[in-house]
Amino acid sequence: MEKEEDFGTCDERLPLALLGEAAVAMVFMDQDGRIYFFNRASERLWGYGRSEVVGRDAGFLLPAALRCSNPLSGGIPPEEYGHEQAEAICSAQGRDVRVARKDGSYVHAVMAQVRLGDGGSLLVGLCRGVQCEEVHLEPWKRLQGSDGCQLWSPHEQARQAQEQKIRELERDMLAALTSGMSFEELGRYLCQLVHGIVPEVLPSLMTVDQDAGTLQEWFMGFLSEGYTSTIVGHAVGEGVGSCGTAAARGTRVLAYDIATDPLWQNFRSVALAHSLHACWSYPIKRRDGSVAAIFSFYSHEARWPSALHERIISACVHLCALAIEREESRQQMAKLVQSDALTGLPNRGRLHDYVDALLRRSPEQEMGFFCLDIDRLQDINATLGHVAGDHALVQIANALQQTLKSGEFLSRAEGDLFVIVIPGCTIRHAAAMAERLLAAVRAPVNLGGHQLSMSASIGISHYPDGKLDRDILFNNAKNAMYRAKQAGGDAYQFFSPEMNQLARSRLLLGAALKRAIANNALTLAYQPQVYTANGQLHCMEALARWNDPKLGEIPPGRFINLAEEIGQIDAIGAWALREACRQLAQWRLDGLDVPAVAVNLSPFNFRNRDLPDMLAGLLKEFCLNGTDLTIEITESAMMAMTPEMQDLLHRVRQLGIGLSVDDFGTGFSSLSNLVNLPVTEVKIDRSFISRSQEDPRLQALVASVIGIGRSLGLAVVAEGVETRGQCELLVAYRCPISQGYLFSRPLPAADVPAWLKQLEEDSGFVFQRCQGAE
Repeated sequence: MEKEEDFGTCDERLPLALLGEAAVAMVFMDQDGRIYFFNRASERLWGYGRSEVVGRDAGFLLPAALRCSNPLSGGIPPEEYGHEQAEAICSAQGRDVRVARKDGSYVHAVMAQVRLGDGGSLLVGLCRGVQCEEVHLEPWKRLQGSDGCQLWSPHEQARQAQEQKIRELERDMLAALTSGMSFEELGRYLCQLVHGIVPEVLPSLMTVDQDAGTLQEWFMGFLSEGYTSTIVGHAVGEGVGSCGTAAARGTRVLAYDIATDPLWQNFRSVALAHSLHACWSYPIKRRDGSVAAIFSFYSHEARWPSALHERIISACVHLCALAIEREESRQQMAKLVQSDALTGLPNRGRLHDYVDALLRRSPEQEMGFFCLDIDRLQDINATLGHVAGDHALVQIANALQQTLKSGEFLSRAEGDLFVIVIPGCTIRHAAAMAERLLAAVRAPVNLGGHQLSMSASIGISHYPDGKLDRDILFNNAKNAMYRAKQAGGDAYQFFSPEMNQLARSRLLLGAALKRAIANNALTLAYQPQVYTANGQLHCMEALARWNDPKLGEIPPGRFINLAEEIGQIDAIGAWALREACRQLAQWRLDGLDVPAVAVNLSPFNFRNRDLPDMLAGLLKEFCLNGTDLTIEITESAMMAMTPEMQDLLHRVRQLGIGLSVDDFGTGFSSLSNLVNLPVTEVKIDRSFISRSQEDPRLQALVASVIGIGRSLGLAVVAEGVETRGQCELLVAYRCPISQGYLFSRPLPAADVPAWLKQLEEDSGFVFQRCQGAE
C-alpha cells in the first residue's frame, strides 16, 4: 500500500479508486519491474487475482514474443532506459497482440507504455482488451498536463500531433470551400497546406478532361515547368507514368523508384532530370465512380509512402472531390444560365438579355418575334418514348438554325417552344420568314429508322407596334401561336388585340378552375340511360358541372378543354370517378335500385399508368363490383390509342368495368377497333339521332350501328333522344338503350330518388307510345 499511497500523491488527478475501476486494464510497476498495482480490468484480461501478481516481475504478463526484448525482464538498469528501449516494451502498440491468460487460453489485447514523470523513472504497463472501445481511453488521454505527467509514449504524442495537423488541414480546406476562392486557388491552397505538413514530398493536382481524355493542370506549382509541360495535355492511359495510369485504372498507382518502374518508361528521363525519383498517384472520383482528377506526391528519393502520407492523401482525396463537385456544379449552373442543355441553343435567360440589349441599342428598329411550337410532339413521346422526342427536337433545332441568317436569333424557351427574333423585320418579311420556318420543320426527321414529317404552329408579334416591351411582345406572339394551334396547326398567325383579350379571359378562367378543383367546388349531375323496350333504368351517366360564384355556370365543353390545356384533367378525372362511386354506394345504402354509373374520361386520363390500380382501389373502398361502373371514352380518343394505352384498357376491363365508346360515328374510326379493343358498349352520337327522322341516310346509319352492336354482342346507347318520334324510330330498329331529355335532363344527386320514384309509378307513359309504333 505504500507504493499506492506514493503514487496517489504523485498526481492528484489520478485517484486510485478511479484507476481501480477503469475500463482498461492497468498495471503499475516500480523501477525494478515489479507489479504494485493491478486493477479489476487487468484481472479480467489475464485471469489472475490481484494478490497473485502484486510483487512479481511483470515480464510474465507480456506476450512471449516480446519478453526477450523487454527491458524489465532483461535486467537493464532504469537509468539506462532510452526512447528505443521504452518503445520495445510496447513494440506492438496500436496493434492487437495475443496475451496468455492464467488458464492457458489466449485473448487479443493492445499493449501500451506509460511514463510518469517530472523526470521520474517509474514505468507503467497499460494493457487493454480489444473489446474496450477507444472512447474509454479518452479520460486518460485528457490527463496529460503541463506539469510533465504523461500517459502516452513520445511515439503516440507524435502521432496525435500529426492527426491534429490533418484535422486542421481538413478544417481549413472546408472553410476555403465555403469561401469565394476559385477552383485554381483551392488547388494551390490545398497543396500548400499539405507541403507544410510533409515538406519532404511535392504535392501535385491534375484534372482529367473527360471529353479529350487528357491530363490537365490543376496545381503543380511545386514541380518544375520543364516537367509539367511534358505531362500536361498527355492522353490518359496505361504506361503514362503514375498519374495517367491511375486515371486509366481508377486505382492508386505507387512508383517506388521511377528509374526502374516500367510505367515510367516514356517519362523516366524527364522525371529523373528534375530529381523526381518516386511518385504516388491517387484517383479522385465523382459520385458516379468516374475519375475526375489525380492527386500525386513526388519525392526526391526512391521510397514508399509512409502511414502519414497515406492518411493525408485519404483526407485530401475527399476534400478534392468536394472541390471538383463544387466547380462542376458552378460550371453546369453557368451553362444552364446561358444555354439549353438538350439543343445547345440559347435559353430563355439568354434570350431576354439579347432582346433587352437590342431594344436599348436600336429602340426604333423594327423587329419580328416568332413563337414556334412543335405540333403533337407528345404523340412521339407517348409512342416512341421521350428519348425519340428529344432527338426530334435536336433535329428540328438544327434545321431551324440552318434556315436563319447571321444576326437572326434562335432560342429554345421551354419544352417544344422555340423563339426566333429577327432584327429589321417588316410585316411582309415576317410572313415570308414564317413560311420558311414551317418548311424547315416539315423536313422529315429520322427517329430510330422511322422517317416522320413534323409540323409547327407559329405566332408572330411585331415591334415597334404599340411601343410594347419585351414581355408583352413575347406573350403576344405566344397567344398568336395558340390561335394557330387551335386552328389545326402547321400554320402561322399574327397577333391582334382581340386575341389578347381572349388570352386574358382564358388565364382568369384557368385560375378559377384550379381553385374550384382545390376547393371541391365541382359537382356531378346524373342523366338516366333507360331500356328502350320497357323504360327500366340501365345506368346513370355522371356529368361534371361547374358553377363559379363570380363567373356563373361554365359549360362543360369549355372547362373540360381548358383543364386539358392547363394540366388539370387528371385531377378532374380522379375526382369524378371517386364521387360517382361514392354516390352509387350511398344510393344503394339508401335502398335505391341504381344498376350502375358511367363516367366520362378524357384521352389524357388514359396516359396515367396508375389508372387501373386507382379503379381497383375505388371498387374495394366502396364495396362495388366492376360491372357497377362504366367508363366512357370518345371515338377520337379510341382512334389515337397507343399500344401502351390499349394495354391499359385491357387491364381496366379485367376488373369487370365496362368500356363505352362515346360519340360513335363522328370519328371515322375503323370498325376493327371494336373487335381489337375490349369495348362493351357504343353510343350513337346525338347528331345522328336529332336528324334521323328527316334524313333516310342517317336512319340507315343508325340501323347499321345497332345491327353491328347486336352482332358483336355490344350494348348500344342512343344519345340525345328528345322526341317521341325519335324514340319510336329507335324502338322500330330495336335499339337497346336510350338517353336524352325525353326521359330526363341531368339531375343533381339529391333529385335522383324522386325521379326513380316517378319512373316506377308511370314508366309506361312514354314507352307505351313508343312500343305502339312497332
